[in-house]
Amino acid sequence: MIPQIILLVFLLMMSALFSSTETAFTSLSLLQIHRLEKSKGRRGRKVSRLTKKPDVLLTTLLIGNNLANIGATALSTSLTISLFGSQFVGYMTGLLTLFVLIFGEVTPKQIALAENEPICLMMAYPIHWMSYIFRPVIWFISGISSLITRLFAGQVKRSFTLENLLQMVSLGENMGIVESYEKQMVKNIFRINDTPVKGITTHRTDVFCLDKESPIEEILDEIIDRDFSRIPVYNENPEHIEGIVLMRDILKAITAGEEGVRLKDKMHEPFFIPETKMVHDLYHQFKDEKLSLAVVLDEYGGLTGIVTMEDVIEEIFGEIYDENEETETEKILTLDDNEWIIQGDTSFYELHDHLGLDLEHDIKTLTISGYLTEKLGEIPKEGSEIDLPEGLYRVSKETNNKIEEIRFKKAGRKTDK
Repeated sequence: MIPQIILLVFLLMMSALFSSTETAFTSLSLLQIHRLEKSKGRRGRKVSRLTKKPDVLLTTLLIGNNLANIGATALSTSLTISLFGSQFVGYMTGLLTLFVLIFGEVTPKQIALAENEPICLMMAYPIHWMSYIFRPVIWFISGISSLITRLFAGQVKRSFTLENLLQMVSLGENMGIVESYEKQMVKNIFRINDTPVKGITTHRTDVFCLDKESPIEEILDEIIDRDFSRIPVYNENPEHIEGIVLMRDILKAITAGEEGVRLKDKMHEPFFIPETKMVHDLYHQFKDEKLSLAVVLDEYGGLTGIVTMEDVIEEIFGEIYDENEETETEKILTLDDNEWIIQGDTSFYELHDHLGLDLEHDIKTLTISGYLTEKLGEIPKEGSEIDLPEGLYRVSKETNNKIEEIRFKKAGRKTDK
């Protein structure tokens, strides 16, 4: 009888082991699997290989778990009949079920969730050997299971996406591991992959540029007042940029006492890029070619504006100001929990992050002002109201056909009176 009791305890322990191993393997994240594969030697690589064949892994564990549970049930029934008679089999079945639930299922699985990596490393080779022992049974069960799965669920592939990564970053923020500004930086880094240069370009109407024929002495005060380190220079028409002048070259010429020097004498060849170029590509080009400013052209070769390395960096880190630069107005100001003031050049990413708005728009439209123009079919005038499903827009400030400021009231909510 004692050997039977020992065997029963052993089978219950095996049931607990298989249950915990199943939970340990299924709870491994892709990052954990990658880390184990790279840092835990042969066992880590074995864990990785087992997770790549989930049908074999799970079938092996379920076979082991069911054999242990069935063996424990049969053995406990036999012991009960021999000790107390058949009338106590029902009581023993209920007691065994309670033991299996507590000590063979729930508790082992809770432990496995906390210690999934050590358990996986410990059980990697035993599960591998068992998969070979039960291989014919596994093929039969997996074949039937796969057929039924394809009929009802199709082919399911486990993959790690950008959305998964951003969800992990958000989870890290909620747990206090990641700061909110760090989360925003991670989002921005991936967003520049889909952001065209046009979205961060300083428009030609706002570009400070000078005629290449201008003598340095005549425009020196204006250059100093603007405080730019690089200045585009044009030939006759401000939209015909022919070069870039560096402030340091101008200062060197003045210090050296050069006379009659014109901007064209000190200008460098400009770096032209199309407005459709992606921001992350521009970043690498700036870095590789040691450049800081590019002239942006549209599809017809016309001037769109200029973009600098600072503009690219600000897409990731946010606005950067020096001691002589005025702080810009916040893109989105909250008036109450249902109304906001939005700057016209606010991007759709910022609208999503601050207001949760996912606006359907043309791929060429990059800002809220462009969105309203697209929906209205013309450039809205100051005071114009545009009622759309997401809410009511009112153009509160407009200058020279450029929407500067918008007042937005979200739909679907009522404010208290």
